[in-house]
Amino acid sequence: MKRVLFLLLTTLILLSACQTEDAANEDDQNTLTISTTIFALEDFISKIGGDYVDVESIYPPNADAHTYEPSSREMVELAKKDAFLYSGVGMEPFAEKAEEILADEDVAVVPLGENVHLRGEHNHDHEDEDAAHEHKSDDHDHSHNSENSSSIHIDGVNDHYHSGDTVELEAHTDEDTDGDNWKWYSRTDSSEEWVEVDGQSTSQYTGTIDESIELKAVLADDNNEVVAESEPIQLQIDNHDGESGIGDPHVFIDPILSIQLAENIKNTLIDLLPEQEEYFTANFEEVKSQLEQVDQDLQQTFDNAELNHLIVSHAAYGYWEERYGLEQISIHGLSPTQEPSQSELVQIINAAEEYDLKYVAFENNVSSKVSEIIQSEIGADSITLRNMETITQEDIDNGEDYFSLMEKNIEALEKALSK
Repeated sequence: MKRVLFLLLTTLILLSACQTEDAANEDDQNTLTISTTIFALEDFISKIGGDYVDVESIYPPNADAHTYEPSSREMVELAKKDAFLYSGVGMEPFAEKAEEILADEDVAVVPLGENVHLRGEHNHDHEDEDAAHEHKSDDHDHSHNSENSSSIHIDGVNDHYHSGDTVELEAHTDEDTDGDNWKWYSRTDSSEEWVEVDGQSTSQYTGTIDESIELKAVLADDNNEVVAESEPIQLQIDNHDGESGIGDPHVFIDPILSIQLAENIKNTLIDLLPEQEEYFTANFEEVKSQLEQVDQDLQQTFDNAELNHLIVSHAAYGYWEERYGLEQISIHGLSPTQEPSQSELVQIINAAEEYDLKYVAFENNVSSKVSEIIQSEIGADSITLRNMETITQEDIDNGEDYFSLMEKNIEALEKALSK
């Protein structure tokens, strides 16, 4: 009898263990592992995905999203996830590289802001633009051997650059060649002629860029005969100032545009896990409702403000200008790497006096000595604004989310915009 009871108990334990393991495996299969970039996206994905999503930003706390480049190890980690969701609005300089790495992997790569209209963005007729570029290329053979034009490939091209950025490229050939004499040629949109770039005599190209250019690599033999040549590549300047036509990427501080991003997240999660459509939709509606409340709170804050000018560390608040009437006086450009000129510094100090401004708005992830100098020069106090790109370790430890940080932003604005 005891033996029978022992066998029954053993069987029950084994069955229970198998069921637990099966349930755990089922949970793993029904949970999406997602990498993302911007903090606001990470928070929205977490809230909409809920129990069915494990999401993590590749940015460390306080990273500058404009300039951060993930390590090789971090890029490899992306390939282990179910999806890589990024903004797609020009904030991530490494996006094109990530797409190339993940092209042959079983990873969904989604630019969540692809259909969001950006401030300062121009509407282009892409067919005309492509045709014009094709015509330009056809008109200029430059006497190099066209049969060799595709035998050099260039790696390291970012989707866009800011003025003053360092460009690092590497050219390589598909097969062994007899040449070891490397030359690089460039031309601008306003120039018809290719010009040899001084100081670039190896397969590696390093230099700064201040305007959009075309670039190509040429390999010659000892007799200076061309043996291989790359197709021209585009190095596109986008300072997010509206002049390039690509637009301002700081959509995350706009709660209405953030609703579009959240909806794109919802649709992406449904595509990846369609059986949870109802769950994702309900969570999205809750996020949407909270964003609409943030919009109302911001509108009330600016309506009640005694001042409508604010000195900010960098020009990340243009969407508040368009939607609520704020006049930002930015020390740096739309990228923190854009330093102000001497005359611009004088203008900022004069504006502080003209509008009787007593505060300078700093950001958690942007360190600026120039902003500190201006603060000292005008005798101003400081406030901190969260631009929703990345957050501090302290905010992470305190469990802050997009909405609690927006409340802190509103409190800071109420202080800075009062006389």
